[in-house]
Amino acid sequence: MPDTWKESKSFKDILRTKKIPRKVILKKTAPDGLFEYEYFSLFEGQHVTLKNGYRIYWYCSSEKKRLDRVRREKRMQKAEGQLAFISSKLNRAKLKTKSKIKERIDSTLKKGMAQFFSITIYEKHKSIKKQIGRGRPGPGTKYRTHTSTSYSLLWEPDKKRLRQEENVDGIFPLLTTDRSFGPKEVLSSYKYQPRLEKRFNQFKSVHEAAPLLFKKIERVEAMMFLFFMALMVQGIIERKVRLAMKEKSIKSLPIYPEYRSSFYPTTSKIFYNFDRVFSYKILKNDKVVKEFKDSLSSAQKTILSLLDMDENEYWG
Repeated sequence: MPDTWKESKSFKDILRTKKIPRKVILKKTAPDGLFEYEYFSLFEGQHVTLKNGYRIYWYCSSEKKRLDRVRREKRMQKAEGQLAFISSKLNRAKLKTKSKIKERIDSTLKKGMAQFFSITIYEKHKSIKKQIGRGRPGPGTKYRTHTSTSYSLLWEPDKKRLRQEENVDGIFPLLTTDRSFGPKEVLSSYKYQPRLEKRFNQFKSVHEAAPLLFKKIERVEAMMFLFFMALMVQGIIERKVRLAMKEKSIKSLPIYPEYRSSFYPTTSKIFYNFDRVFSYKILKNDKVVKEFKDSLSSAQKTILSLLDMDENEYWG
């Protein structure tokens, strides 16, 4: 669910002011290895969209909570550096008035960082008397009073606002239109999404599906069907190779450039290893007199064995 929806803002505003009970529903290995496990908690309560009444599940990830805190601390440090820079430029050039100083602060502290600081602009007035006219001052000398204003900047973190923001660290909503799905099924489906995105990436990059310069929708549909079949074959090849690697206790294959290892080989990289393999035929009167074949490397032979193919089948 997009963060710009009213449902998201409403829930976060409530969570900033009070605690909502939650319980752990899933534990998985942490992605970066800093912690052994990542925990996913589900917030209690019935949450639905304002339109159509679709179910919304609100989760909290222990890993995301940590990352949100680290990112905010980095942004706070950067914002304090920006405020210090503005403070050093006060009373000069374009920062001689209070309104200009406020504009500079608002334009510099982007992404709502100003709300995490208590910022005060202090004014200091200094009056100076200046003689009107030339000559030595005397009993009848007249003076003009000139008042100058200087500004200073003071800021400190708003601890109350920061504590409220900590309450929404690590949370994220998932919306489902399938009313039969429970919170754990929705979360598991969401975590599977990167694998689907990988197929879309291959669809656009490896297969270069776009653009399709056809005028008839039937031709576009036919071409999309062929691309879909290509993705199916690609997925089958990857699955077969990876299952065979697991069965034969092969951790990786040196199929990347410079013989770097791949722990989860993709079809495009598997095919890449056979790009420069050729066979040569000597013809006489349109008949093959002699045929020469490039020698296959150990990595290529391993790939063929994982695909249940021998060299004769490959050359055939």
